[in-house]
Amino acid sequence: MTEASNTTSSSRQAYNVHNGDSLLSQVTRVICVLMPRALAVAGFSDKGDLLTIRYNDYKKSLPPYILDFFEHQFINEPLLSAPHKITAAYIAGDKSMIVPDVLYNAEASEKWMKQLQFVETNEVITPYHLADDKAQYIFAWPAAVKSLISRYFAKAAELPFAAYQFYKPLKAEHQIICTVTPDCAYATLYHNKALLWHQAFAYENAEDIAFRLQLLCREQDIDPARANLQCTGISKSHNRIIQGLSQYFPQLKDGNANSNDTGWSSPIYLFQQLYACAL
Repeated sequence: MTEASNTTSSSRQAYNVHNGDSLLSQVTRVICVLMPRALAVAGFSDKGDLLTIRYNDYKKSLPPYILDFFEHQFINEPLLSAPHKITAAYIAGDKSMIVPDVLYNAEASEKWMKQLQFVETNEVITPYHLADDKAQYIFAWPAAVKSLISRYFAKAAELPFAAYQFYKPLKAEHQIICTVTPDCAYATLYHNKALLWHQAFAYENAEDIAFRLQLLCREQDIDPARANLQCTGISKSHNRIIQGLSQYFPQLKDGNANSNDTGWSSPIYLFQQLYACAL
């Protein structure tokens, strides 16, 4: 541990459904989310009930993917000690593109991706099929991270973080799904279950996200005051961003999970969606 040992976590958070000694033994499935400078892990029972969430990140002044940090978490996080329990590893990045099935060609799509996004030589491009939308979602992520996941969790599905937003969207005239991570916001718009728009974008505050979504509403002739917006955060610390967004979208919902700690309602709901998508 070199650089990671000098990396003080700016945020360590944990949610447990109960504080009993048997909690970890009740976990039979685990999903994790790898993000620039952060890792989130959630454990579920054999019935699919969420039991625990662990979130760790490091300072934004450091490089986005310090492999020592992630490997240290893989080795020392108790939830990750049994590789056969790792159902899925979600990768959260901002380089992606959606291509309709009728136009999709792997080689041509990768070429277009590299022209539209700054895909580095040390990154790989991976396709993910959106069956309901008859399209391919292709995303770029570090090859070293892919290698690390393959080494520690060989049987885990490697999925784009945004995948859950395309999974059985609610049937509503207009449905906006948004998730906030430390570096990026991920947003998708459906109209009567038809995919209209998707984007991952950097932000500094709630106003940055509100501006992007308000512009989307204007382009699609949607009244922001009546917009059906579901917004969640990857950790408890993102609640202030969601609360800020609610000033611009009065109908905003941040989750419907039952939790004794209301601050975890949003991440709990998000991880339940991620779990369902990974099944």
